[in-house]
Amino acid sequence: MIKNKTVTAIIFMIMGALVLAIQNSLVKTLSFFYSIWEIVFFRALSGTIIAILLLFLFGWNKLITTKPIVHLIRAFSSVLCVVLFFFGLKYLLFAENQALLHTAPIIATLLALPFLGEKINLGNLLAIFFGFIGIIIIIKPSYNLFNLYALLPLASAFFMATAYIATRYLMDTESSVTVIFYYSIALLFTSIFFLPNNFIFPDLSHLTVLFSLGIFGSLGHYFLSQAAKFAEVRIITPFEYTGFIFVAVIGYLFFNEIPSLRVVLGALCIILSGSYIIYKTR
Repeated sequence: MIKNKTVTAIIFMIMGALVLAIQNSLVKTLSFFYSIWEIVFFRALSGTIIAILLLFLFGWNKLITTKPIVHLIRAFSSVLCVVLFFFGLKYLLFAENQALLHTAPIIATLLALPFLGEKINLGNLLAIFFGFIGIIIIIKPSYNLFNLYALLPLASAFFMATAYIATRYLMDTESSVTVIFYYSIALLFTSIFFLPNNFIFPDLSHLTVLFSLGIFGSLGHYFLSQAAKFAEVRIITPFEYTGFIFVAVIGYLFFNEIPSLRVVLGALCIILSGSYIIYKTR
C-alpha cells in the first residue's frame, strides 16, 4: 500500500513538473508577440477567475484571515517570483532560466535561519556551497563578462523562497483557497498597474493560449500538492527536478536551444544540493 502511494506521488510530481514546463514554454513563445506584463495580466486574470470559482465551491468565508500581513508578504513575493521568472524566460535560454530557479531550496534554507529559527548543520552548509558553485558555473562571471539577465531567475528564486517561508506561517491556520485568492488578486492588480500604453489586444487564437496559462499554472500546482499528500516531501521533491529535463527537451524541439555543458553541470550541482537539503530537513 505504501509503495503504491509513493508511486502515485512520484507520478503526480512528474506530471506537475511537465505541466509547468508546458506553461513556461507558452510564456516564452508569447513573449515574441506581447510584452511580459501583458502575459502576466492574462495569466493573473485567468488565475483570478479560477480562484473565484474555488470560493463559490468552498465558501466565501475562506476570505477571512487572521494573518493579513503574512498574506501580503506571501502574495507579493509570489508576484515578484512569477514576473521575474517570466522576464527570464524572455531573455535567457529555457534550461538556463529553469536551472537557476532551482536555487530556491538553497535560499529558503538560509532564510529559515533568521525567520523560522531553524538550525543549519555542516551538511547543509556544504550543500549550500555546492549549490553556489553550480550558480557560478552557469552565470560564468568574469572581469569583463557577466550576463545581468541571469539575475532574473536568481531573484525569482529568492522571492520563491520568501513565499515558501511565508506559506509555512500560513498553513497552520489558513486554507489553500485563501492563499490562492490573495495571490491571484495581487498579481492581477500589479499587472494592471504595469500594463504598457501600447497594449496589444490578442486575436482569438492567442487569447485562448493566454487564458490557458492560468489553467496550466493551477493544474501544475494541484499536481504538486497532490504529490505531497501521498508521500513525504523528501521522497518526491527530487522528481520535481525532472522539470529541468522537460524544459531542456522543449527548448531543443521548439526553440532550437541546446543547453551547454556548462549549464548542465551547473544545474546538476544545484539539483544535487537542493535535493540533499530537502532530504535532510524533512
